[in-house]
Amino acid sequence: MADQPIVGKSGGYWGPPEEYTKNEGSVGKRKITFIGASYLFVHKVLRDMLLVGGFQETHLCLHDIDEVPLKLVGDLLQRIITQTKSTITLSRTLSREEALKGADVVILSITTGGQEADFRSFEVCAKHGIPVGVGDTLGPTALSRILRVVPVVVQIARDMDRLCPKAVMLNFTNPMSVVTGAIARTSSVPAWGLCHSADSLFQYFADVFGVKKPDVRMEVGGVNHQAFVTRLWVKGEEKTAQILEAARKSSATFKDPLLTVHEEDTSLQQDVFRILKAWPSCGDTHLAEFYRFFFTPRRIGRFGDHVKQLRPGREPFGRREPNPILKEWAYGPEGVGDLHLLTSEHSHELMWAYLTGQPFARVLNVLNTDEFIRGLPKTACVEALVTVAGRKVTGAPIALPPAVHALVTTWTTIHELSFQAAMNRDRDAARQALFLDPHIGDMYDIEPLLEDMLAATRKWLPKDWFKD
Repeated sequence: MADQPIVGKSGGYWGPPEEYTKNEGSVGKRKITFIGASYLFVHKVLRDMLLVGGFQETHLCLHDIDEVPLKLVGDLLQRIITQTKSTITLSRTLSREEALKGADVVILSITTGGQEADFRSFEVCAKHGIPVGVGDTLGPTALSRILRVVPVVVQIARDMDRLCPKAVMLNFTNPMSVVTGAIARTSSVPAWGLCHSADSLFQYFADVFGVKKPDVRMEVGGVNHQAFVTRLWVKGEEKTAQILEAARKSSATFKDPLLTVHEEDTSLQQDVFRILKAWPSCGDTHLAEFYRFFFTPRRIGRFGDHVKQLRPGREPFGRREPNPILKEWAYGPEGVGDLHLLTSEHSHELMWAYLTGQPFARVLNVLNTDEFIRGLPKTACVEALVTVAGRKVTGAPIALPPAVHALVTTWTTIHELSFQAAMNRDRDAARQALFLDPHIGDMYDIEPLLEDMLAATRKWLPKDWFKD
């Protein structure tokens, strides 16, 4: 494949095309179920399956509780199938029971409350003087998401125990660490969280050092959106000590290959590496939300419009609109574009590894049951470089440097307390999670902040949060 950068019809920068090897053989007659008709992920999973091959006998079942995305995404999938003359079959349903029954793979991408609930959580933070950037991983808005989504995904996982006990759950839903961990801890099904942020560092360091992606090897571990490269090898030679100098000399940026162009400079990652001697997986606002140093009056200006702003007199948000290219692909005269481009999520390889038993290695979000990261609880959901083969997940244990270990311990503790709060409607656990949160500057804001958050998102929360 060519090395030059390419741009797909989606407008997203894709960098060097992802290299791949065609699968030999077939996974056989399998049912792959999508819970959530995601505008970002579902069509990409199908595209990748077609590119690598081996899924020609599969049946895709698309489920959503909303008929509008179910129709658009379903029509887009069917057009891809028809356009490529694939033998893959498709069904769509509003019934979760029907979708899960007999599934071999379940791919989860949902929200609970959607954009309206997220924005209400942000408005509560604004009332208490707490800035919000992304808001889906750490911070009070992430806690709010956890309280809404964990009861839902736990029920889905328990339904899988009943309806498809031999299936694997591949999770795209944020907050990924808590959601993936909740599924794995409350059911017997394997649950793996997929995020390209750490895995994409292979390509970033290949760009920095001017080599091919397969020439890069890393030791990496942490939590979703803030895993750390603690050792780096390029063509077999350790380059950990040269990371900062090479990054500063390079013009390489970290690229997010979703539907729109998003490139991050790595200045914050460089600054963190200079102190910790470990390279964090995300930069920009995702990184900032893990620390107490950046969303301060002195520093917040550097993030510009990446920090959420109030909208006085706003109307309630309705459905999130899809990228216009999806409608053009589904219904336009030219058909679907970008079918030659592989994504960086690699769910197709995880499905292949699970269904065939052939090993595949990548950075994945999994429970720390085999101590992939030493010194963290086995119930913690960590992001680590592991190998999947069937239901088996293996990886070489790593020890994080002391300062990094202390940070990751705090984050996994916040995740644990947030999980307990969601499962048990436990205000004490929620308050303790906020007590440890780097966004909270005044302890006496914790209780009113939590109560305001619960009140603002009440319609999407389990009723037993409230006494009346």
